[in-house]
Parts: sequence; structure tokens; C-alpha cells
Amino acid sequence: MCRTFYFALICLLLPIFHIEMHAQYDRKHEWRAAWMATVYNIDWPTSSSLTTAQQKAELISYLNLFKSLNFNAIIFQARPAADALYASRLEPWSLYLTGKQGRAPDPFWDPLAFIVEEAHKRGMELHAWLNPYRLTADVRNLKDVSPDHIYNTHPEWFTQHENRSYFDPALPQTRDFLCNVVADIVRRYDVDGVHLDDYFYPNNDFIDDSSFALHNRGYTPQEKMAWRRENVDLVIQQLRDTIKSIKPYVKFGISPYAVWRNKRDDPRGSDTRSFSYTNYDNLHADVLKWMENKWIDYILPQLYFHIGNERVDFAVLARWWADYCNGLPLYAGFAAYKLDAQSADEAWRTSQEVVRQIEYIRGQPEYSGGCFYSAKHLRDNILGIKDAVMALYSHPALAPPFFGFSTRILDAPQQATMTQAGDKMELRWRAPDLSDSTGLPPFYYAVYRFSKGEEPDFSKGEALVWVGGETHCTLPADPADTCCYYVSALDRLFNEGKITTFAHSK
Repeated sequence: MCRTFYFALICLLLPIFHIEMHAQYDRKHEWRAAWMATVYNIDWPTSSSLTTAQQKAELISYLNLFKSLNFNAIIFQARPAADALYASRLEPWSLYLTGKQGRAPDPFWDPLAFIVEEAHKRGMELHAWLNPYRLTADVRNLKDVSPDHIYNTHPEWFTQHENRSYFDPALPQTRDFLCNVVADIVRRYDVDGVHLDDYFYPNNDFIDDSSFALHNRGYTPQEKMAWRRENVDLVIQQLRDTIKSIKPYVKFGISPYAVWRNKRDDPRGSDTRSFSYTNYDNLHADVLKWMENKWIDYILPQLYFHIGNERVDFAVLARWWADYCNGLPLYAGFAAYKLDAQSADEAWRTSQEVVRQIEYIRGQPEYSGGCFYSAKHLRDNILGIKDAVMALYSHPALAPPFFGFSTRILDAPQQATMTQAGDKMELRWRAPDLSDSTGLPPFYYAVYRFSKGEEPDFSKGEALVWVGGETHCTLPADPADTCCYYVSALDRLFNEGKITTFAHSK
């Protein structure tokens, strides 16, 4: 049955959720994700001059790569600089897609719609990643902004910091506009999450005297930093309310810089010495407050430092976020981009640094997995990182389920049959009967394999052999006929239902 049929039903039935069960790594549940950056053509598309067919082929290649590595989530940058890699009614097409802002792809296609559908087929979540405030990375490029861009309608909404242009976070109009952009995505696309990274205010010397004069809300000039933090607080709350009012099951996640505050500046801070900036003091992002108030659904800190770093130790930071996440689903950001045989930091001259970090995170019960920045470093197998990840992610995993929904356990799939043809085995099944369902319909399926005579233990992650969004899969044949296969249905939040066994079909 069509998934979209359930949207209205789901929104009526499901309360806002925040709770994810935490447990020591069980080899079955682990969030495995990658950031796919589009700004500056970092990951995709590799060039804005590619044809539609070539751009689609690159996306499929990435998704097939991550499927082969047993990933279950992609964070796709859909709005890199107040532009769109989707058919937006509010912002122009991105220059990173077509080479000129406002120019639609020809032949026409919608990359966000395409990657959402293709990711779900492969059993992967798709989170739409947005940069909230960036307009352009170079003010000299303002002359190239599309004529129908909001900048040309309301230039007073924007300000400059160094050589970049930004929406002014202090203005109610910019908060409303951002929320309208997010509402448009959530309504029209079947995304699993909305994701913001660490870019809020660029730094303390941001030019906002005029907006402070108009919208200071009683703050004094000496309290401007606190006022800026409240500006960001306001947009985080408004974004959360916007998303949940449309589709409560869509997750709202933040990926902050690794250091909230240093302990020398705040007893609650991490035992670090981040000299460049911190979330609280420079980016004006009080992430600790957001976690305490559960204004977000998950937190994914960018733990982009090596284990044993004298100033900012990965392990110290990882434990700080675990101690302060307040029960929120917590994931670790891994810096695959730092791998370099010529790195000044010896730790980054081998992919074993990332392996050590994954193993460390797996030993922390508050963590439910991690995400790699960025996609191309795994694609290019920098210092063997793809091979190292393949060894760690040797079998599929289910994303840890989100709870808090009004739903019942899904019935088992029906008519599960398998047919061997040469060295391949085709497994097919039908969705469970939903005639009396009052909860989420099946969205993914999981296939297990056990030796004949073995008592099936479905908590064993090693028994998972396939996870996807379709009602069929192809596996290598079992020539000796020594194995039994089972299939379960999962809702879109990876809550698993009942399990049924496959029967041989002649």
C-alpha cells in the first residue's frame, strides 16, 4: 500500500518523540552514516557541468557504495548556500548543480526526490542537510545571485562577515523564512530527518548593531553575546515546532563543533583547550541548553580530533557529550577527511585512527553509532579507510529504533518464498496484512540466515544478511541447502515486527 496514504494518519497518531533506548553495542543496531556535501562540489556532483544522466549515475554509485559497506543513513546537503538541490518554490536552483544559480537542470530532475527514493530502496534513512544562514562564500559573487533570490527582494535581511554574506539571525523575518524553507521540504519530500551542521553565527565580530537596536528584546549592549545565543535558541525551537507540526516522525538533528565550552571558562565544559572557538562563546550555539530542553531529536558532535590530542582529545570529548546528552540519541562524527599520509599529526597518517575511534564509541553505552565526513574519502578509499570500515561493518545493521510513537508491533511478512537459480537465490515476500493496523506501516525489511538445526537468535547481528525497502532481495545461493532464512518487517523508525520463515518454491 502506498506510504503517502499514511501521512495524515501518522501525524494524528504519533506524539513528538525524543527517546531512544541506549545499550552497549549489540552488533545488530548501529547508526552508520555519511555526510554528502554539495557546497563547492565537495562530494557531489563532482562538477556542475555534468549531464543529468551523469549526476544520477554518480548518486547511484555513492548509494551502492554505502549499501555495500552496510551503511543505513545518508546526510545529503540539499541547501548549501540559500539555494536548492531540489525543486524549491522559495529559493533558486544551486549553482553547484547546474553551474549558474537559478538555472534548472536540463533534462529536468529533482535530486532530493531521487536520492530519497533510492536511499529508501536500499534500507537507508535520508536526512536533508541545510546551512541555515550562509548566502555566499564570497561577497564578490553577490552579482551572480539569481534575480529571483530573496536577497534581491529583501537585501536588508543580510549582512556581511569578512568576505561572506549571511542572513542576519536576529531578524524575525529570517527565522520565518528559514522555517518556511524547511516546511516546504518536510511537506513535499519523504525525508527522515532535517539536519543542521555547526554553522550558526560565524564569530564574535559579526556586524549586527542595527538589528540589535531594532530587536534587542531588552538586552543591553554588554549582553549582546547572550542576545545572539537567544536568537539561535529561537530559530532552533521554531524549526522543531515547524517540523513536528507537519510530520512528527521526521527527526531534527544538529551536528555541532566538538567543544561546547572549555572547562577553564565553565565548570560544565570539557577538559579541553580549544583556542580557535567554541559553540557557546563564538558560534553562539548553546547546544547544552538544546539537549537539556530536548529541542532536538539527536545530536551528532563533530569529534574531529585524534585520540590523545593534547588540547582536544577525542576520548575526552566523546565522554563529555555522553555525560551531557540528557538521554538524546547520540552519534559520533568521524573525520575521514583528515586522513593524509603527509599529515602533520602522525595519528592521521593511517586509517587505524578512525578504527580506534569507532571501537571506542562502541564501548560507550550512550552512543548509537556514527557518521563520516565526507563521502568522497570513503569512495576514494583514502589510506584504506573503505577497507577498514568494511571490516568493521561486516554485516548489515538496523538503525537503533526511535520510540515514543503510538504503534503496534507489525505482523510478520506473508508468503515468504525463495527460489534458487544457479549461484543466486531469489527471496520474495508480501507486506503484512494492514487491514486492522493503527500504527506505522512497514517501511523496511530485514532478512536473517541461520544454519539448519541452529536455534534462531534474532538478537545476533551476525545473522542479518540484508536490509532494504523492497519486498525482494537476491543473495548468494546455498548449494548445500544448509541454511534457513527469515524475514521481518520494520517501520520507518526501525521498530521491528514479527518474523516469519521462508519456504522453498520450486
